[in-house]
Amino acid sequence: MNKKIKNNINLDFVCFGITDACTLRCRMCHKWKEDIFIKEKTDAPALKDWKNCISSLRSIADGPVQINFGGGEPLLKQDILEIVRFSKTKRFAANVATNGYLIDEIMAGKIAVSGLDSIIISLDSLDEDTHDYLRGVKGVYRRAMDAIENLEKYGNGLYKGVCCVLYEKNLDDIPGLVEWVDNDPRLNSIYFMAVMQPNNTALDPGWYENQEFGFLWPGDPQKACSLIDKLIELKNNGSKITNETCQLEAFKLYYGHPERFVKNTKCNMDSALHISSRGDIFLCYRWGLLGNIKTDDLADVWHSKEAEKVRQDIATCKNNCHFLLNCFFKDYYPFEKIK
Repeated sequence: MNKKIKNNINLDFVCFGITDACTLRCRMCHKWKEDIFIKEKTDAPALKDWKNCISSLRSIADGPVQINFGGGEPLLKQDILEIVRFSKTKRFAANVATNGYLIDEIMAGKIAVSGLDSIIISLDSLDEDTHDYLRGVKGVYRRAMDAIENLEKYGNGLYKGVCCVLYEKNLDDIPGLVEWVDNDPRLNSIYFMAVMQPNNTALDPGWYENQEFGFLWPGDPQKACSLIDKLIELKNNGSKITNETCQLEAFKLYYGHPERFVKNTKCNMDSALHISSRGDIFLCYRWGLLGNIKTDDLADVWHSKEAEKVRQDIATCKNNCHFLLNCFFKDYYPFEKIK
């Protein structure tokens, strides 16, 4: 039983990893494989558990907060749009990150009436072969393009963006992708992410140098940094790139010196909440399982002594991880200068 203490931490970021199932076999994400960290099988939370979780979340959240639904592929979750609808009744904004594979005309219509605020579709290149190669399934590029068109026709003004990760394989394709997004009235934004060690793999600080995953890492770091300079220039000239300039500058530090910690202050994950597909509650997945939404009240967990201990651990963490650079980036944290 978590012992409660009152904290003054504002909840800033919420992500529901609603399912680990996926339609794709992405080379940069191994969530579609058997989980190497959890061998014990357990039932997924029921719809009522997710609703109870969201209701409790409302008592934690002060002001407007967005729930980010991710995966796996979140649209594979049977009740995902019902969960979105319920979150809207509790005054949360809702965002879904998807590969677009399942968004035919019928799904686009269902998304439109769910109340979803925004949807972000993964698109790593306008070269069909490159995108399909990175995503591990033939035809996914065409499905993503169809998804954009279906959401435009049936999405009732839904905010639509694309997300692209910067790999060795697609660096030359990035300027053309930005130009396409900037000139396509169907799309509201493009967001870039730095390549990270694939999900569901054993932690390896030198992953970018090993044979198994090193092919994802840019062979010429200076080329990657020059591209990021170009992205900053495009952003400053009115591009739809939504990354903050300081985040892109952080990407340059990371690609140039991945072994160094890019921040000179603590990580900001102490003000985040993550719920896994099993219902497990974390602030950060690397620091301490705190409970489960099937058995524990989320607000009690948030204010627990156990959560406070995790916040102390997060304060001294020195990992250049997925969350630090990509998913929950706060622009007011300063960065070290590489000389």
